[in-house]
Amino acid sequence: MNIEAKLDYPTILRNQARPVHLALRFEAPVVPAADSKTRRPMAFCAVLDRSGSMAGTPLRHAREACRSVVTNLRPDDLFALVAFDASAEVILPLQRIEDRPAALNAIDHIGERGATNLTAGWMLGRDELNKSPDDATRRLLLLSDGELNQGIVDPTEVAHIVADGKERSSIRTSTLGFGHAYNEDLLERLATFTGGVFYDANSPEKLPAIFDAELDGLQRIAVQNLRVRLEPLAFCDSWALLASYPSVTLPDGRTEFSLGDLVSGESATAVLELEVLPLPLLPDGEPVASLEGEALLSLEILWDDLAGTEVKSLTHVQTVRILPTQNPADVIVNEDVIPEIAAQRAGHASDAAVDAAKRGEIEEAQALLVHALERLERLGSEAKAAQGINVILDLLRLIRAEGHLSQDSSKTARYRSSHLRKMKSLSAWTLDESAPFYSKGLSVDSRDSHPDFQPGRDAEPEKP
Repeated sequence: MNIEAKLDYPTILRNQARPVHLALRFEAPVVPAADSKTRRPMAFCAVLDRSGSMAGTPLRHAREACRSVVTNLRPDDLFALVAFDASAEVILPLQRIEDRPAALNAIDHIGERGATNLTAGWMLGRDELNKSPDDATRRLLLLSDGELNQGIVDPTEVAHIVADGKERSSIRTSTLGFGHAYNEDLLERLATFTGGVFYDANSPEKLPAIFDAELDGLQRIAVQNLRVRLEPLAFCDSWALLASYPSVTLPDGRTEFSLGDLVSGESATAVLELEVLPLPLLPDGEPVASLEGEALLSLEILWDDLAGTEVKSLTHVQTVRILPTQNPADVIVNEDVIPEIAAQRAGHASDAAVDAAKRGEIEEAQALLVHALERLERLGSEAKAAQGINVILDLLRLIRAEGHLSQDSSKTARYRSSHLRKMKSLSAWTLDESAPFYSKGLSVDSRDSHPDFQPGRDAEPEKP
């Protein structure tokens, strides 16, 4: 795996505290398809909402999506299908699908009915995946078009249950929100907690392609359980993670955040903001730092390499350093990392603004976005930061035009920020606009262009 750790300002003026950004980029190796003797077992469970609101075209396309998965399974893949309404039912128990016509017939007979007991559906899917071998790669794809209204309906409790499935059973949950009524905050949270992907589908025609993308990614995993352990060193006063990856504090005091899995050739990026303490120089002008610079962060990166004939657990250790200078001309921004920093700053700010707007604090939401816009413009290259700037401008215009944040606008903003704050290059992009600059994955029904993702911008927004 290729690992890069780059600061936007590798050299800063002495005796001046300031923030800098660190972009951590990971790229999985491109691996050939494994044969049946070397491939790890794969277990995939689709958990499908069949409540009354899915009647007609939505459920028809959901059935098509499940049919596509069954058609594209490899001989050794394990698959299960669960449907839920007011209760949950196993349509296809976890198995190697040897009788495909019978499996397709079972899918065709799924009909709509009842309410939305999402938790029961997920738990039944978990139980099916737990039947797979201990070394299997387990993925659950949960599709819902509605709010929790049956069974366990507290979102925090549901999140704890799903997170526990990751800890106890190594089940990564991806979520697919469809329509206008689903809870985007819950579905995004479930996916992030478990290293899965959150998808927003604004039309039923997108469902089969999203299911196919999820299955394809699961069949080509090259790096598994990618984690970063970090510790601030002498000249790092504080730090914050702009990326949206789950983190924990380890017993030794370090912080660990998890990027989940990467498929063959996929990249992922995590941006951190670091507050750097003043870097002193000796009275005669000789720097205190070594030629390598002063220590900011200690990084330990761990992952399981699935590229070979056997699984290898690997570790990379690195110290991030920064150089002091007395010459302002030496302080030069590394423009290569500005697009990544701008994208994750924009995603981070968008999440905060959406949260404020949902609380009814519209002026606070606007102020957060204007402040984020000012920070993006100060990154050192407005052209390089254009994508992040336009994301902020788009959301700011929506809030001002609507006087609030509509249901559909909230879902779009949450999906976009979730994608930007993970920056996984092969995750499917489902909005009807051009995919972000880093995205090389499936673009589901995307248009050729959209103002959100064009360089440059319109007139300066009015300050709130």
